[in-house]
Amino acid sequence: MAMRRVRAVIRNQNHLYWLLPIVYGRWKTRGSGKGPDEIRLPVCDDRRRLASDSDAGPDITPTWTPNSDIDVTAQPAAVAWRDTDGQDQSLSQVNLDLHYNVRSCKAFFKVRAAVALKAHARARKTNIFLFIYPERIRAVALDESPCAAEAKTLGPDAIGLRFELTRASALVVPKDSLAPRNQASGSVLDSMRALAKQTTFVVYSSIPCRTLPRQRLISLCEAASRNELSSLAAHSNSSSLYAGVGGRVIEGDSFGDSAAPTVIEGQGKGHDPAALEVPAENPPSYDELPPRSHPEGPGPYKRRRVSSPEPVKSGLDRKYIEDICAHVIDNKLSDLRRDVTKQLQELEARVMEYVDESLLLQRKDMTEDISAKIEDEYYGVKLDLQSYVREEVEEAEGRKTGVFGQGHFNPSVPVQDAVRALVELVSEGTIGGI
Repeated sequence: MAMRRVRAVIRNQNHLYWLLPIVYGRWKTRGSGKGPDEIRLPVCDDRRRLASDSDAGPDITPTWTPNSDIDVTAQPAAVAWRDTDGQDQSLSQVNLDLHYNVRSCKAFFKVRAAVALKAHARARKTNIFLFIYPERIRAVALDESPCAAEAKTLGPDAIGLRFELTRASALVVPKDSLAPRNQASGSVLDSMRALAKQTTFVVYSSIPCRTLPRQRLISLCEAASRNELSSLAAHSNSSSLYAGVGGRVIEGDSFGDSAAPTVIEGQGKGHDPAALEVPAENPPSYDELPPRSHPEGPGPYKRRRVSSPEPVKSGLDRKYIEDICAHVIDNKLSDLRRDVTKQLQELEARVMEYVDESLLLQRKDMTEDISAKIEDEYYGVKLDLQSYVREEVEEAEGRKTGVFGQGHFNPSVPVQDAVRALVELVSEGTIGGI
């Protein structure tokens, strides 16, 4: 019973911090001769704060748990949108990444597609990304049972995420040449370029409920629709892509509607990798420059300007620093949580061991006490029984002496006759004491 009570109290997290110092203090003072009244526990501000919080009621239960975060990568997906001509377009065989940190209110969305480029090895494909920044999201709607043809190809676990953006997404590509190796890769490049210009599209993905419960996905959509989310620096930073070389970010709204498709080298018309570049203004020709005016005399001596560093983008740097600090703090909190859990488990094991030892000692003491009491009682009963038997024997011997003293016993008479005579005397009442 005592072990069951201790386990029940230890499993109650609201009173765990009060039980541990008491049990630990008594355990440390075991065998030191100190009583329970002599154990003094330090009272700190955190303990007072916990006491006041515990008196406030059930409001101290946190509403956020680590299980509320979302970290889903490389899920099979397809994208559908409607172009400026009103034609329905789609892109299949892509992957979707979802990342959501509830505590910091940060998230990020990625759509990636694999293409074969001439600048890279023939045996492998290169990923190009569509970055969907949470700051550009106007609304996200979840469709748990999409009926589109693109969704049916993904299986029964398909869902739909309809994005409405205030600004087009960004396309992240390698810094090398984007010349595709084949026609299929060129089509994917064109589709990703067209998708980057859209502000409304639907992403279908196959995500099982056991991987991502629908309630978490709904909370992510609601938070994004309320403009409560910001970008996760760990996933929105393109400098770590492509084996650390970094990627080239091309804003979708910088593409022109009349840009030509990409060209495959050696195949004439088709896909031009320069179409993915951001258009830049051409500099004026040399003939158009005005004649340079020469000073009439030597100019005044000018002191060389000491090169000063470029002004730091305080806002952007501060955002990156905050993200890095948040990431470090999250890691430290996770490590601390694991350490505390491990220590609590070890302490619980030691408390259980101490309780078991105490119960064994008490059982042994009680067994010895009961054995001593039983032995004393047995010895007393034995003495009483011996006294009673002795008295009965003496009384019987006295009665026998009285009978034989009346002359009724004759040694010459056979034993049977003597017994018969004794029975007759008893039946006649001659021997009054029997």
